[in-house]
Amino acid sequence: TPEFSPQLSTTGAFAISGAAEQSFNVSLWPEDSVVEHGGSIWLNCSHTCRDPSARGGLETSLTKAQNKSGPGWMAQELVDIQEWVSAPQCYFNCYGNVTCAVAHITTYRPPEWVVLEPLPEMELGQVYNLTCRVLNVAPVTHLSVTLRQGGRTLHTETFQNHTGTGPDDVTVTHEIIPQRRDHGQEVTCHTALDLRLQGQFFQNSPAVELRVFDLPEEPQLLTSLYIEVGTRAPARCRVAGVFPSAGEARFTLSFGGESLNFTVATSGDTATAQGEVWSQFPGQRELNCTVTMGPVSRSAGQSVRIYRFPQPVLQIDQPQALVNRNVSVTCSAPASQPPGTTLQLRDSERTLASGPQPRLQLTLTTHKGDNGRQFTCEGNLTLGSHSLVKNMSAQLIVLCDSGPALSEEPETDAARGEAVNLVCRAGGSPAPAVIRAFRRSEGVPGISLSPSDGCFNPSHTSLILLSVPDQPTLDESGCPSHRTWLEGTLQQLACEADGNPTPEVSCSKDSQVYGTSGVQNVTRGHAGIYRCSAANAHGTAGRNVTIHVECEGRDHSRWGAEGPTELGSPMTGAGGFREPDPHICTLLLVPSQLQTETPSSPSSLAFVPFLGQGWALVLCLPDKPTMDESSCPSTQAWLKGTLHTLACEADGIPVPRVPCTKEGAADEFGGERNVSRNDSGTYHCTATNRLGSMSRRVTVQVEYRPIILLLAVSPSDTVPRGTNFNISCRAEGSPAPAYRWTVPPAPNVHCSADNSTVSVAGADRHNRGIYICRVSNAHGQHLGQVRIQPHLRVPAPPPDHRLIIAALIAGAAVLLLGGTAGLVYYLKSTACRKGEYNVQDAESSSKATCLGPDSAVYGIQLTQT
Repeated sequence: TPEFSPQLSTTGAFAISGAAEQSFNVSLWPEDSVVEHGGSIWLNCSHTCRDPSARGGLETSLTKAQNKSGPGWMAQELVDIQEWVSAPQCYFNCYGNVTCAVAHITTYRPPEWVVLEPLPEMELGQVYNLTCRVLNVAPVTHLSVTLRQGGRTLHTETFQNHTGTGPDDVTVTHEIIPQRRDHGQEVTCHTALDLRLQGQFFQNSPAVELRVFDLPEEPQLLTSLYIEVGTRAPARCRVAGVFPSAGEARFTLSFGGESLNFTVATSGDTATAQGEVWSQFPGQRELNCTVTMGPVSRSAGQSVRIYRFPQPVLQIDQPQALVNRNVSVTCSAPASQPPGTTLQLRDSERTLASGPQPRLQLTLTTHKGDNGRQFTCEGNLTLGSHSLVKNMSAQLIVLCDSGPALSEEPETDAARGEAVNLVCRAGGSPAPAVIRAFRRSEGVPGISLSPSDGCFNPSHTSLILLSVPDQPTLDESGCPSHRTWLEGTLQQLACEADGNPTPEVSCSKDSQVYGTSGVQNVTRGHAGIYRCSAANAHGTAGRNVTIHVECEGRDHSRWGAEGPTELGSPMTGAGGFREPDPHICTLLLVPSQLQTETPSSPSSLAFVPFLGQGWALVLCLPDKPTMDESSCPSTQAWLKGTLHTLACEADGIPVPRVPCTKEGAADEFGGERNVSRNDSGTYHCTATNRLGSMSRRVTVQVEYRPIILLLAVSPSDTVPRGTNFNISCRAEGSPAPAYRWTVPPAPNVHCSADNSTVSVAGADRHNRGIYICRVSNAHGQHLGQVRIQPHLRVPAPPPDHRLIIAALIAGAAVLLLGGTAGLVYYLKSTACRKGEYNVQDAESSSKATCLGPDSAVYGIQLTQT
């Protein structure tokens, strides 16, 4: 039970003569105190009246509880203090005279919350406000708020002139102009509540990271100013000086109002987006590029002319004409867009005619000198400072009236390895020249030029048979092993063999013999592997021939190299295929077992048995887009700071385009980007082709490492012995962080179910020390710590009347002697006067004196001169 002793007035005067019997002092201790809202305090009121029957009391609107009294003093406990400022008054009646003393009690409340408002992504050199809000704190006049960046103080604000005594909200604002060096630094808000003798109460806000962005230069567009219809041309958008990282630059490219697909490359502080532009219609198109870095955007645009410039056409109505015949040469060109094509018709020496489209025509009479004359039709289209040229050429052949003649020679026999002389004689006027001799297997007879008259005539060929016995041979030149036929065309399964006598060649498939000389109308049944054999009297030769039957179309199924094969598409390499048209249907050749292995085949695939080879024909039909969980997951988790793209794929024919847009955003989410927490949210991905569309909601959760937002002691970090206190740790992170504590070993320490709070029941010296909170998830950890130094209440010793009388006599003697120095012996230190003291400070003091029988209470002797 607390006990109290009388307090000596520092202002009263003492007299021992009878004349001073009615003069006395009243003192109230503590005179000025700070108490937590809802807390309690003992007030000690004493007097110097010599009348043992002197009576007094304490006047206050506060709630009274226990009271104690003794000769010359009284003590009153005030509890559940709710008034923010109060002035209890103590009074005593001594011989009919009443004297009063007043104490001042200020009630405080720690900030309920300290919040530093989130900062937006900031543009370099612009003005932004840092705003810290301190909620429900009292007394505001004792509060100071400091904004810090890293270890540097930006701004400190106090509130001595604040009016009002109760709790209030405080807002502190400070302007900053971010620079590049500020990027990535953390800003915090620190509050300090000055509680006078009890020290200061500190509380900090969670840190806010500064993100500074800069795009000092405008984007540069690099592409052709003029692009022909149907031609693809590269388009580049380049921006330099990107800060903080070129990899964070976000591009939007559009051509003619439609978004382009593109890739982004970086080098140093430069980022470049590259795509392709094209159009199937002529006209003016706008190429636009927008680059965004945080809140900073720069845009550039360029006008591109899409033109149509058809190939000019040169026609000679009689490419081979006799001498002295009229021949018409025509140079024409379809209409260009923009118009303005000019034509020229010329030969190797001069321009024969010129003028605007659509055509030029020249009629001439052939002469021997016109033989081999080269004509060129040239079209020219001027676009701005660019001149475009296309041309087409043809040769005129002039035939002579009569040609040379060759004498026939008899057939010649020879054995293998025997040398034979072959003689070829020709006649004619003028005398012809024999240009060459060749084997029949080398191909079609050649063409000879007359050496003198300059006119042109097909040569006359004489056949000399040289008979050398030989067995058959089949090779790639005479019997190609892979062939591609188009369904519905006329084809011949031609396979020629060398040998003497001439071998007979036949081919068969599935036990059916196919002739090598007849022409057939190609059907899908002709596809397969044929065995071709050549035979004569000296032996046989064989060769496999694979026939692919091709039909119009394209394979849009999802099977890979082990699945469907486009029927008749020649291999371009290992596992490669001819690039088809992506907008038409396809006839596919697939293993027939896939009909059972692929129960979830698209409805657009129709299986038709293809007998004999274990294959089936698959007809791929146009279909509207479809998406499911496998091609477009509805929930996706990304990690902050990594590169990611929102890729959704859809089935459909033609292949659908699948752009995705975040709810509330106007721009398409395109390309790869550095993930930030702002990327969390719901996206709508829509697959579209000419047959319809399908949408799908995708939820993106951005995960990040945890960070501690609050580490606080309640009810306060001043812990009287035997009381309970809690330490709460609050953190955020994704996934939700787990909590782990490192605390001083003591049996009275317990953790909450989620480990976020440590509770201590009945605090003692074993609970003194550092309490560390660690939070962690899959992406990292963060820790914070708080030091607890329990303060133990010090019971006051019982009053000693002899000490009081001795002190009064000694005080009076000192005054009578006029001395200016004296020794006052205090049993309580400065800390003890407020009813509590710091155990560690007392124990470490060289002047600490044990005042309690259990060695748990300490005092400090202070000497004043």
